[in-house]
Amino acid sequence: MARLGISLFRRGAWLFSMLRRKRYIVNILRLLWLLFRDPRVPLHLKGLLVLAIAYVLSPLDFIPASLFLVFGMVDDFAIVLMTVNYFLQRVPQDVVDEHMAMMDPEFKEAFRQGQAL
Repeated sequence: MARLGISLFRRGAWLFSMLRRKRYIVNILRLLWLLFRDPRVPLHLKGLLVLAIAYVLSPLDFIPASLFLVFGMVDDFAIVLMTVNYFLQRVPQDVVDEHMAMMDPEFKEAFRQGQAL
């Protein structure tokens, strides 16, 4: 279990660096949307993404932003990062490959080299 947490942290750290490059955000969102709409992706994984979005939009927080300012937003961001990482790790690889064929070549290369999520 600890190893999974370390793996998610490393992959999440890459996503933090990706956020500096705005062109990748569009590709990540597009990939997530295509995978979410694909009927071959298990329903429980799609539900997990919906729960993460609901948590971010919900007024309930583990760390309230009104009390801890920046730290209140960090927990929302961390939950989204972990959910996206988990989702992409669990989606069948052939489905991801099929949708990656439509992506930007630079993003595809980063994803293939293990630098993406």
